[in-house]
This record gives sequence, structure tokens and C-alpha cells, in this order.
Amino acid sequence: MLEKISSVKQFSDADEVLQNYIFRNLETVFTLSAREIAVQIPCSPSTVTRFVRKCGFDSYHDFQRYVKNEVSQLAGKGMTDTISLEQIFVNQVFAEDVLEQVETVSSLLKQASFIYCVGMGSSGIMANYAARKFNTIGFKAMYSNEPYAPFLSTQMKEDNSIMIIFSSSGETTEIIEMVQLLKSSSNQIISITNTHDNTLARLSTINIPYYIENQRLPYNFDLSSQIPTVALIEYLVAFCFNKK
Repeated sequence: MLEKISSVKQFSDADEVLQNYIFRNLETVFTLSAREIAVQIPCSPSTVTRFVRKCGFDSYHDFQRYVKNEVSQLAGKGMTDTISLEQIFVNQVFAEDVLEQVETVSSLLKQASFIYCVGMGSSGIMANYAARKFNTIGFKAMYSNEPYAPFLSTQMKEDNSIMIIFSSSGETTEIIEMVQLLKSSSNQIISITNTHDNTLARLSTINIPYYIENQRLPYNFDLSSQIPTVALIEYLVAFCFNKK
């Protein structure tokens, strides 16, 4: 049970306190963010993050998934019996600081003179949806599922315009080429991608990642869920509307 956490020997005093806290709160610890755990100890969130890396996890989300699976196996129950849908959606799909990211981006959007939403395929549908929602609350926005649209350069020359790019993989060739062309401008580039480790995320001013399994069929048909993207759009629009 929890061998990755219990087998590490070279812990600091703070690490031992964290380890004890985890074992005493197995049924709830995977629902908490690093910041929430830090408040309980108390310690800094970075101390919690360093601790989970010492245990061999690539990220805090890997740690959460590991503990949740271990607890569910011990109880003989499935994941749906040990955690609510809301907790899965917030803690397992998005980064722990997702609301801070959304608030930061919404502040930029509020000040923008123009919002340009871009995506291809299913992501193009998300770009269309985002532009419609922003227009509904009174923002100037438009979308395109064609990254080489002729009006692109004209719109992006507007002072303080922002581009929101939707791409599940973050590696679509046409999208990457477009972003590289726009990097010389002073405009903000916001991207929404599945995971943070991709080319588009690295080229963006701000990247808001989500983490779900890719479901691609032969001939590059993509059945991956767009529900996290819809949720992010809804959050962004809500923050922007409340700040108006």
C-alpha cells in the first residue's frame, strides 16, 4: 500500500510530517491541492511539490491519481465510489492553479481591443463557441478554423488584441506555423491544449492545459472529449462578465 511514498528513506523533518499527514488522511488527501495540504501542515506549497517529486512522481496530479487508485483498491471499490464527479473534474483534469490561470487570462481579455479565436477540426468548433460567448457579453471577438485566413494579419495589427488558440495536441503544423509568424508581434497568445508539454504551449504567452486521454482512430480521426475545453470557455466568459 502506497509503496512509492513509504519506501523513500531520506526525508527532511518537513517531509516526514507530510508523509504522516498523507497516511492519516488517505481518504481525502487526493482531493486536496498542494496549497490546501500546505495550509494543514503548515508549510509552503513548494514543500509539498518537492515532496511528491522525491517520491518519484512527475507532477502533483500523478501523486493524486496514485493515492486515489491505491485507496480505491484497498477499499475494493471503483473510483466513482471514492470521489465525486466534481472532484475528479477539478483535481484530475485541470492543473491545481487553473482558477488563477483563468482569472489572469480573463483580466487580459477584459482589456483587449479584440479577441481572435482559432482552431481546426473539433478545436475549430470550440473557437467558434468561444467567440460567440464573448460576443454575447459585449466583447469584440471572431473565430476562424482556417489559420491562414486573409484577415488574420489585419486583425492582429490592432493594438492590444489577443489570440486564443484551441488545439488538443498542440502540435498541428498549420497552427504552429501561424503562431511562429505572430511571435514577432506584441499581442498576447493564449493557448488551451491537452497537457502542457507541447510546442504550442511553449510558444504561447499563457497556456491553460487540461489532462485527458487522447482517443484517436485510424486516419487521424479524433474522438477525444472537448468537455474540459467547454468548461474553460465557460469559466473565462463568467470571469470576464463579472469583471465588466
